[in-house]
Amino acid sequence: MNVLRAYIPLMAACFLVTATAQAQQPSPKPEQREEKKMLEPVTGELLSLDTDSKTLVIKTTGDTEMKFSFSEDTEIVGAEKGASGLAAVSGATLTVTYQQHGTANVATKIEVKPKK
Repeated sequence: MNVLRAYIPLMAACFLVTATAQAQQPSPKPEQREEKKMLEPVTGELLSLDTDSKTLVIKTTGDTEMKFSFSEDTEIVGAEKGASGLAAVSGATLTVTYQQHGTANVATKIEVKPKK
């Protein structure tokens, strides 16, 4: 009987320690839980470019406009001087490879197609 009386408080203490340790583990931040979705590249005409906010808008087939953000890490092919060179090719055809971060479209690669 004495063994049983000692065993019950010992089990309760183990349970409390385990529950406390479990509760102290931080839950992952929403942006860590969210997976970055790599989508098919889109092609369209460059409508606008804002180098200050690092965004661009293209018009794809079917007159759909898509907005993308970009960064210094975005690979830019076919435009001189990187992102600032995109301003010189306004109206050009672009192919944008991007990821979806939540509701934002983030360009990973921007290719300027030569005019025919």
